[in-house]
Amino acid sequence: MRMILSILYAPCVYFALKYFGIAMDEVLYMKAFPLLLSVSITFLMIVSYSKKKSMILYFAQKFSKVDISEDEKEYIHNSTLFWIAVSCINVCIHTFVFFDIDEKIWVFYSSIGWYFLFLVAGMFQFLHRKFIFFKDKNV
Repeated sequence: MRMILSILYAPCVYFALKYFGIAMDEVLYMKAFPLLLSVSITFLMIVSYSKKKSMILYFAQKFSKVDISEDEKEYIHNSTLFWIAVSCINVCIHTFVFFDIDEKIWVFYSSIGWYFLFLVAGMFQFLHRKFIFFKDKNV
């Protein structure tokens, strides 16, 4: 449900901009929401990494059906840096599309475009884990 809402948020804002008389300040607040959310998540990931309590490791442990080895816990914690970098790229793109004049670009990236960024990063992480991290572990 949350995914559907995140996909529909930007098109709804675009529709409201196009067909309803919304003040400029309100438009900026509505358009800034995905950017602010991305900045918040990036900040939380940085804090969790610096406190050595990686958010990614927390969720991996919560949803994993098997125990995670100490080596893999360290790998997941260290990979948080990769995800922080990806999240920073996401923030940069959100900032760019926020200030872009063409709202269609903002609608695309804020609704589904950022999913592609994280999907590609996730595939890269999967391949790195499989062919580099687990290469010498015989898993």
